[in-house]
Amino acid sequence: MNDNVYDNLPSDTPPHILKKQVEIIQSLPYSERLRIACGLSDFVYQQTMNMLRKKLKTTDDKLLKIAFVETVYKNDFSKEELDRIRTFFSKNDECF
Repeated sequence: MNDNVYDNLPSDTPPHILKKQVEIIQSLPYSERLRIACGLSDFVYQQTMNMLRKKLKTTDDKLLKIAFVETVYKNDFSKEELDRIRTFFSKNDECF
């Protein structure tokens, strides 16, 4: 593995520690890596939703899920694409 990859990651963890963490994770069985990844994904989702509930002062699931998409994917879509996504989710209850 190329050590330089760890030098450019946005982290306060030193590159040699990141490298060791990756080695440990890669040594785990695939099923354990998947379990950890799913757990971390759920944790990030819950943390983001909690932050949005406080920021937006709402418990409306539809508004929160739209805000989640806008927050997480704001750099992946243009403003126009986000507007179309927002409109689609607003009109389609079955997406939630």
